Amino acid sequence: MASESWRIGRLALWLELRKPSADRPLLSLPEADGPLLLIRPSPDAAIALEQVQKRLQRARPDLRILRIDDQYLADTGNSLTTAEALMDTANPVALLLLGTDLPAAQIEAASRKGIPVILAEARFDRTDTGWSMRSAMRRELLRKVKLVLVTDQTSQRIALRMGVPRDKLVMTGPVAEIREPLSYVEEERSAFAALMQGRHAWFAASVPQAEEQAVLEAHQAALRQSHRALLFLAPLDPDRIDDLAAEIEASGLTVARRTLDEDPTDEVQVMLTDGATEMGLWYRLAPVTYMGGTLSGEDAETRHPFEPAALGSAIVHGPVTGQYPTQWQQLQGAKASRQVSDANDLATAIAELTLPEHIATLASNAWIVSTGGADVTNRICAPVLDLLVKERK
Repeated sequence: MASESWRIGRLALWLELRKPSADRPLLSLPEADGPLLLIRPSPDAAIALEQVQKRLQRARPDLRILRIDDQYLADTGNSLTTAEALMDTANPVALLLLGTDLPAAQIEAASRKGIPVILAEARFDRTDTGWSMRSAMRRELLRKVKLVLVTDQTSQRIALRMGVPRDKLVMTGPVAEIREPLSYVEEERSAFAALMQGRHAWFAASVPQAEEQAVLEAHQAALRQSHRALLFLAPLDPDRIDDLAAEIEASGLTVARRTLDEDPTDEVQVMLTDGATEMGLWYRLAPVTYMGGTLSGEDAETRHPFEPAALGSAIVHGPVTGQYPTQWQQLQGAKASRQVSDANDLATAIAELTLPEHIATLASNAWIVSTGGADVTNRICAPVLDLLVKERK
């Protein structure tokens, strides 16, 4: 059965490389005398490309990087002749592929020239183990790859079924976007922390008007669990602050407003912040953050989920995560956020997360995801840098 799959793969690759394809012009190579690395990113690998390029160039300032895409060097398509000419002209130390694509001409040309091919940020699905010509060709192409770095356990299992040897397969996880933590003034954080005197606090960030009532009901649930609980509430529309303050006070809760330089003294139960400013301060003060807009679907202005994660705040969110789908998927996959389905579910979650032991794991996992992109990037760059060291010798 394995030999049959191999023959189909060879045939599919041969047919692919025989398809008519106009030769595409090669652009001039980067000047300087350093080693050259070819990088061919898939369209789904934009984040990985940015992080990998930065890391490699920090580690090896003399490295010349030539990208094969529409913006830099024209893709060679399925023209083996053009791909071989590129390998001859560029004489790269390696071909680094990022993402799901397996470009047949470039992999074949690199293999014939003895140029190592590294595939990173790789994702596979069940169709890759099927009997279609495309699947068989992808398996044949993987035989020519020196190292395969996959993003998840499912892709790892499928890669093994596709015939990738265990010693050529590494699971790194996905490259997460690396964001610098939002800034805050430490003197203000210290002053607020002293005023709060160990009170439990949570932050509702960029809350649209449609979710204000759900957030306030969740805070009532938190107060039943911890009578000194404090809510920092940032309405999506700062013009809502005064009207919202009046509504909250009418419900029986005591309110302070940042716009009036009021402090969260012990009797204050809700602190209205001044919209999108000082977000880093509230994330840092609150061990739990609800990301506004994810419950009602008004998520066009939703804050980036790595903002609270990077400052140690556990994340609660609704089912609408279309604004940052990749980042939410990473957090959910790492058990680094808690998803709620409606206002009642939000109240339950916020009440439960008044307990430190329920917060700690979420916050820790979220912090690892939000900062883990650096580690994954390093693991992708390591085999390339090893090749550069050997090339220098």
